[in-house]
Amino acid sequence: MATKQSLYDKALDIMQSNESLYDRWENAIAAHMAKEWANAFAVVAKISGSDSPTVMEVADMGSDEIQDNAKFLSDLQEVFKTLAKGCQLDNEGNWI
Repeated sequence: MATKQSLYDKALDIMQSNESLYDRWENAIAAHMAKEWANAFAVVAKISGSDSPTVMEVADMGSDEIQDNAKFLSDLQEVFKTLAKGCQLDNEGNWI
């Protein structure tokens, strides 16, 4: 019987498939995702004490605040697709 993967596990799969992009753009990706998922990022910031939690921290500690896991994962995948095409993010998570 297959086990159900957690949001963190699924986000980790996406991140590991795009590891070099994640390593290069980790903070900018988090800033971009925080725009759509502000509540989850705010909750994790409070829990972790970090001013800028990463996407992986949010997928782990903030999963209860994410109402649509599929949308969160789709948004994350879309960021990687766009970065892979050569687009860039600034430090505030805006496409430049």
